[in-house]
Amino acid sequence: MQQHPMVAILRRLGAFILVLVALSVMIFILARVVPGDPARMALGPAASQAQVAQLRAEMGMNDPLLSQYLHYAWNAVHGDFGMSLVSQRPVTQDLAETVPATVELVLASVIFMFAVAIPLGVLTAQYRDRWVDVLGRLISLTGVTIPSFLVAISLQLLAARFWPSWPILGRLDHGLNFHGGPTGFMLIDGVLAWRWDVVASAAQHLILPAFALSIAGIGQITRITRAAMLENQRKDHVLTLKSFGVPERVIVFRYLLKLSSIAPVTIMGLEFASLIGNAFVIEMIFSWGGFASYGLEAILHKDLNAVSAVVLVSGLFFIVANLIVDVVITLLDPRQRQKGGR
Repeated sequence: MQQHPMVAILRRLGAFILVLVALSVMIFILARVVPGDPARMALGPAASQAQVAQLRAEMGMNDPLLSQYLHYAWNAVHGDFGMSLVSQRPVTQDLAETVPATVELVLASVIFMFAVAIPLGVLTAQYRDRWVDVLGRLISLTGVTIPSFLVAISLQLLAARFWPSWPILGRLDHGLNFHGGPTGFMLIDGVLAWRWDVVASAAQHLILPAFALSIAGIGQITRITRAAMLENQRKDHVLTLKSFGVPERVIVFRYLLKLSSIAPVTIMGLEFASLIGNAFVIEMIFSWGGFASYGLEAILHKDLNAVSAVVLVSGLFFIVANLIVDVVITLLDPRQRQKGGR
């Protein structure tokens, strides 16, 4: 019995909501058992005990844990994560400024992965054990083994040596006098403002960090695509098409590529979710000022409100990425619709 795709998606959405609730409970408990007093860390060592006690009362840290969690969960559902102890601003305002920067970087990295890894995986499978395959496997192995921070620093050094005018820090040239727009994505805001100089500068600043962040994913997806292509080439229907004289190009791009894209798409969705949290090294090296580096700073200062918000938003990205992957896989392989209906 075939299950309607929307029913399957709603079931997955319900499961993901339960995961998000469990995640909120876990981070709430962990943030309170980790050694260190956030009120003391916020006020500094020179603050008196009375000032620390007053701040703890204002933060509600003297209330029972259940009351603290219910208050925190109610506010979080309404988009209120409280004040940041570090920036002294609402956490929501900090997220609105930092999340678009990281999402723009991660989206560019995913585009790099798709544009490089899929064609490279197809080529290495089609020219198996030839020089193209050897070169492709070498590239994928290098991408998987080399740390992203080493790639980032190497790109900066190479740019400084051979192309000194290429930007290696920040998101935009300081002399452009552009302070962003409604989306927070420099490329999109530049287009909306008809500032093509901003678009060009934002694209230049984006290339190096996006490539450095994508290098590991390129290696992994290339290997998975190659393996999927080789496996599907031995399927009966593909062998039948070849026996009937169907051109190789038609077999590859009309049949093999679609069937072999399921595994890479799954990995790419998971990569998008993981890159949101793992981009802090790249952001620090390139002075990107995004969500990942903001989360790291919040953890180092034990900024409870900011840490909880960062973890929940990261979990939300993971949920959205998995839902998108489910939809895409269902479109690529309709057999997936029947799994929940048996």
